[in-house]
Amino acid sequence: MSATEGAIYVVRHGETVWNAEGRRQGRMDSPLTARGVEQARAVGRALRKALGDARGVVLESSPLGRARATAEIVCRELGLAESAIVPQPLLAELHNGDWQGLTAAEIDARFPGARDARDREKWSYTFPGGESYADAYRRATAWLSARKHASDTIAVTHEMLSRTLLGAYAGCTSDEMLALSHPHDRIYCLWGGRITEAAA
Repeated sequence: MSATEGAIYVVRHGETVWNAEGRRQGRMDSPLTARGVEQARAVGRALRKALGDARGVVLESSPLGRARATAEIVCRELGLAESAIVPQPLLAELHNGDWQGLTAAEIDARFPGARDARDREKWSYTFPGGESYADAYRRATAWLSARKHASDTIAVTHEMLSRTLLGAYAGCTSDEMLALSHPHDRIYCLWGGRITEAAA
């Protein structure tokens, strides 16, 4: 991974308590675990190595707490003030509606058959009171099309939104996007129409 002017570095927040418990977060939040804090530090160190001088880098973050906490750690590793973080609602996680805060077993108990229905139409399925992947894709494309920075950009976001962001950049089909994943310790560099992956 090398820093090139105009590159986008897509970062997922560090592991959270609810990630470890298998709970859906969506627009709700839980704190980073100790492992999540170390993942964020490792991402920051990898970005420092890739970028060299981080001055002039644009750092945009989902406004959700777990992403903001990750962005703050990344800033410290890069030697940037936390005031450099630009809150970006378009990078917020896909809204999981009434499923937020629940485990798979709790969803099945409260909404029998709903997970099977979602599996059949995963791209277009709208969480009750929330969004669909198609909605998140529109946000991802809006963020990409509005981006006019000449400098490198770090985008701190979430796994479900990252699928649509990477997919929109690469011109993937909906099925290809749904097959993507973004582990907590991975950085994706978007530049020149190509996506490269690096482990933190």
